[in-house]
Amino acid sequence: MKRLDPAMLHAYLDGDPVARLAAQAKVTLPLTSQRWLDESAPKRLIYNALYADCLSPGGPASLLDVGGGLTLLTPLLASTRRYGLIDPLFHETAGSLSAIREASGGFEHFDSDWQAVDPGRWDLIVANDLFPNVDQRLGMFLDWALPRAREVRLSLTFHNTPRWYALQRPGLEERLTMLAFDGARTRAALEPFASRIEGWTPDLFNGNDGSVFPNGRQVVIVRLQGDLT
Repeated sequence: MKRLDPAMLHAYLDGDPVARLAAQAKVTLPLTSQRWLDESAPKRLIYNALYADCLSPGGPASLLDVGGGLTLLTPLLASTRRYGLIDPLFHETAGSLSAIREASGGFEHFDSDWQAVDPGRWDLIVANDLFPNVDQRLGMFLDWALPRAREVRLSLTFHNTPRWYALQRPGLEERLTMLAFDGARTRAALEPFASRIEGWTPDLFNGNDGSVFPNGRQVVIVRLQGDLT
């Protein structure tokens, strides 16, 4: 477990391997998730923390990417292992998906919410920048993922300065105000799984200093032992 801080970002940028690998990619496409990586060094730091051992031969033999989007690095993740992506890909085109799958040698794509899928068993399941604010079902996700994996890796985002969003439900006039998770709520969702978490350090969810993002959000990288051996 680790919470990202400026020192980690500075050390990462000494080589910036995610940017370097993207620049060397054989496929060039206007991908939304790739643009987000290009524009944000902290997002590249997080990507590297979660996927570094999957960006070259070796590492896990199978990877299920939940909400991972499409990037120029997807072919690297998929070309040397069984790879699956659970993502409706609202931000990408069917043509982009086809081009990335062809460059990858093919992979399994589940155009669905993760809870509606039974994707089988995987060495590694990753959810990057999804919980607990894009999707607030963190505990439910771990109940779903841990029986299907040897390891689960997450980047968890929270705000210890209150932050909320005004939303409108699709097709309805009802408007909602969603309060982003703070550190206490995020820690509470993880506590039932603490025995599975590598280096469980609940104090990492306290405090509000040292963010690597302009909006002050905090990010903790978590690795959990799954049920599979």
